[in-house]
Amino acid sequence: MLEINNLEVVYNKAVLVLRGVSLNVPEGEIVALLGANGAGKTTLLRAITGLLDLHDGEATKGRAVYNGEDLLTEQPDAIIRRGISQVMERRRILADLTIEENLLAGAYTRHDRSEVRADLEAQYERFAVLGERRNRTAGYLSGGEQQMLAVARALMSRPKLLLLDEPTLGLAPMLVDEVAETIRALNREGISVLLVEQNASVALDVAAYGYVLETGKVVQDGPTERLKQDEDVREFYLGLGGEGRRSYREVKHYRRRKRWLS
Repeated sequence: MLEINNLEVVYNKAVLVLRGVSLNVPEGEIVALLGANGAGKTTLLRAITGLLDLHDGEATKGRAVYNGEDLLTEQPDAIIRRGISQVMERRRILADLTIEENLLAGAYTRHDRSEVRADLEAQYERFAVLGERRNRTAGYLSGGEQQMLAVARALMSRPKLLLLDEPTLGLAPMLVDEVAETIRALNREGISVLLVEQNASVALDVAAYGYVLETGKVVQDGPTERLKQDEDVREFYLGLGGEGRRSYREVKHYRRRKRWLS
């Protein structure tokens, strides 16, 4: 469904952020993209959704192809109409609007108003708390409720491919489990998912295949069951290193780079 081939992205015509990234999202699958802060995960999503221009970014090499069509030459609204929708990091809800106004904003590329209304009710059924508070100002929702709203808003465009950028960031463990189950449920409904996460435990449990991004390059990929057993993934992302280290944050960055890139 989605094929990224040797993609390079430069910011401000000077800073090379993606250095030849290649990955695939097959139709009907959940694919995880792991990486520390600054690895280039969000930049990759911007390239897919046509948002590089807003951040003075430019794809200088490679391709991003969705169902055989080039994405890098398309505007964001055209990409949404093709069936790609994104839930951005830290939700990015419209805080001054109501829940319902946020959801309707997610359907702005659609003109089938009766079906939009039906989809609105479907999201209220999926996320009952949103239906109970549909006229509440979105900025007053809790973090978990805002994440529900961000996902529901993305679904209002009827995507075939959903891009999720750190959907569990800042959430309590119980809510993390709820988000994971929501992702599985959406996939069962036929929506393909590219899941960008630092929470490797969640990502590798939910996805069938995973990629590890380090300083703008894919340094590891494979079925998630194999990645869970990989020594470097276990040490740097699952906190299961042989010396009892709790997370990759406790390992010096230069040492991690040396291991990945050797």
